[in-house]
Amino acid sequence: MTEAPKPFGLRERQRRAIEAELRAAALKLFGERGFDEVSVAEIAAEAGISERTFFRHFPTKEDVVLTLMEGYGLDIISRLESQPLDRPWFDVLRNTYTGAYDVEVTMAGERSEELRRSTAQVLKLAQGSTRLRAGIDARARTWQDDIARIVARRLGVDIDQDPRPRVWGAVAIIVGMANAERHAAIDGSLGVSPAEAWDALAELLKPPTGT
Repeated sequence: MTEAPKPFGLRERQRRAIEAELRAAALKLFGERGFDEVSVAEIAAEAGISERTFFRHFPTKEDVVLTLMEGYGLDIISRLESQPLDRPWFDVLRNTYTGAYDVEVTMAGERSEELRRSTAQVLKLAQGSTRLRAGIDARARTWQDDIARIVARRLGVDIDQDPRPRVWGAVAIIVGMANAERHAAIDGSLGVSPAEAWDALAELLKPPTGT
């Protein structure tokens, strides 16, 4: 069973509060005008802080919203590490993604319902911004590599010699992003579940019957 997130100290709570204000301000402005049309100075002004304070928390404009996804990333890695060794990897990944989606609060202490809605908004914004899309793709490649390394370690194989870890890493990201894009397309409806995406993949992988 995944442990509940531990309470944060005062300094950490203050840091998170400032970052939440910046994120809310950024999403508001991005939603009104588009990602590429909003500057860091405007985000800081909307949140009532200085640009210097902004850069103490986020190195780039992209990071103010892309860090939304890191709570899920922490959950995914933790859940992958804790899955039983004797399960098929398809089942391991399906259970991992479904479990991370179903929790009320992520391992990073974020409210999952709010996180899903905000992530859906970021994905919709990325449809109109190559810069934001590039940031999402870069993070996806990092998560894919992380998952592949976990698979290799748990299978006891060399990631550079055995293709399975990288294949499973790619599958996990493709299914996860496909589900997230669908989530964004219907305005973040909470009726979308990763289980649906994994079940759809299982159907596609079934051998054809008849001729």
